[in-house]
Amino acid sequence: MPEPIGLHICFNELGREIEVLDVTLLEKDTYRVEETPIFNPGVTLGDIIRVKEEQGIYYYVETVEKSNLDRYAWLLSKETVNSTEIAVFKQRIAEIQGKWEQIFGGFLVIHIPKDAAMDVDGEMNRIIEHFEN
Repeated sequence: MPEPIGLHICFNELGREIEVLDVTLLEKDTYRVEETPIFNPGVTLGDIIRVKEEQGIYYYVETVEKSNLDRYAWLLSKETVNSTEIAVFKQRIAEIQGKWEQIFGGFLVIHIPKDAAMDVDGEMNRIIEHFEN
């Protein structure tokens, strides 16, 4: 299986929102997204997308296949994001074949298989409430 590469992907036609994303080449102009894009909430980790290349920039064309993962996201305080509770939560996510990403320090994105029997919102709400009190 090919290694992920960093690809400059533009999600708007004007070329103003370009981000470098880790992707895996599947076939010509078709890639699996290996991280969560910031500029396109409709595309997520695990999605298979088609792009077109122009002058070294790859323009998003369409999502060919959606990921088999559900996505959750929270903006957390520094205290919460650095807590033991979050570390344990991340470990539990990995144990059920899920993935997590921490973006810009406090933005936590969780991806879990659609058939997972985990109450992600409930568990995160309990962690957040613990630190708000």
